[in-house]
Amino acid sequence: MLVNLSPLTRTMQETLRRLVAAIEEHDGISPINESGSLGIDSSREADFFFLGRRDDPFGFVICDERDGTLQVGVHPEHRRKGYATMLLSEALSSYPDFSLWAFGTLPGSRELAARLGLEPVRELLRMERPLLDSAPSEPTVDGYRITGYSPADREAVVALNAAAFAHHPEQGRLTLAEFDELTAQPWFDPEGLLVARRGDEVAGFHWTKRHGGGLGEVYVIAVAKAHEGRGIGRVLLERGLDHLVYAGDDRVQLYVEADQIRAVRMYLASGFTVSQTDTSFHATKG
Repeated sequence: MLVNLSPLTRTMQETLRRLVAAIEEHDGISPINESGSLGIDSSREADFFFLGRRDDPFGFVICDERDGTLQVGVHPEHRRKGYATMLLSEALSSYPDFSLWAFGTLPGSRELAARLGLEPVRELLRMERPLLDSAPSEPTVDGYRITGYSPADREAVVALNAAAFAHHPEQGRLTLAEFDELTAQPWFDPEGLLVARRGDEVAGFHWTKRHGGGLGEVYVIAVAKAHEGRGIGRVLLERGLDHLVYAGDDRVQLYVEADQIRAVRMYLASGFTVSQTDTSFHATKG
């Protein structure tokens, strides 16, 4: 039975979390991203389609209304029966302009997208590297100082993020309210949000994130256009990695758009390698 639910009850939230965990354990990759997770928590607007019994679904689609994306998952014991096609067909009938994320671009994802009339439009790279437990070098840039985040930086950080990621379909839309929600998450550490300043002006920032189990993340790096070309991004990267090492992490990941050549080169030069490619599919035109 196909069921459409929004919002989720607490019981359905817990049930969906268990299904997501089972899929991730089997595939080695989560079928949802952070925004989808926030949708399950009712922190962001989302619609849901399920297959199976209401109290024991085996397939789902999250329609992320904030980002305009679909995220699908089917339990490993129920695959190769057309359920993903059924779920996505129903979701696309309600949200025809939404894009489909295929995290890890697993086998069969391109064929599934093609059956639905979708074609690849974006690639997101997950890059990783080990963190070396060495004394922090604390690199600097002349005329700038780097400190931890203060609540007084809130509006400047969000404004800089919007300008730096104006081209980005998700990151560039971060609002003050969403920023507040993220800084209220258990993982947020103001010392892990490093801010580059020139006088009282926020020139850039590196927001790190800790996932537990020794894994850290280069969550967001942004530099104001007026301050580009001075090495601030590289310094913020190194300072953020030093912070993660000091906090106890031994490896780090990040996500970057494949077409952001300049950023990809910076990360490659800093020892990162590509470990996963996520693909976004959208309806073909005409």
